[in-house]
Amino acid sequence: MLQEKYQSLIDLANQLGVSGLNVQEDNGVLRVSGVAGSAEAKQQLWDEYGRIDPDYRSGDVVLDISAPENASATGGAGGSTYTVQAGDSLSKIGTRYGVSWKQIFEANRDKLDDPDKIYPGQELTIPQSS
Repeated sequence: MLQEKYQSLIDLANQLGVSGLNVQEDNGVLRVSGVAGSAEAKQQLWDEYGRIDPDYRSGDVVLDISAPENASATGGAGGSTYTVQAGDSLSKIGTRYGVSWKQIFEANRDKLDDPDKIYPGQELTIPQSS
């Protein structure tokens, strides 16, 4: 049962006070949705998901957690920023934010010459999903 596999993620969402938390299992996919109180809380949930499924390959969970937008942190561009972690790729980051790796690459052409060359600590602009 998927809820058992992802119980620590569900418990963390409850601990962080995710509002409107909804957990549903449907056709072999666990859907977890709600609104986190902050971008940090949202990131903690993604970090827990990454701990359970480090390569985001099982495809058995859809994590749809939103967080309040902070215009000052995004430069008012309608996106957000993300600090690259060890083991990240543009594809993984894109999956996390619901955008394609190409959209992230295009939004960061001023910082990136090659989509395969990102490094931990690098700040990337994440465009809004369309």
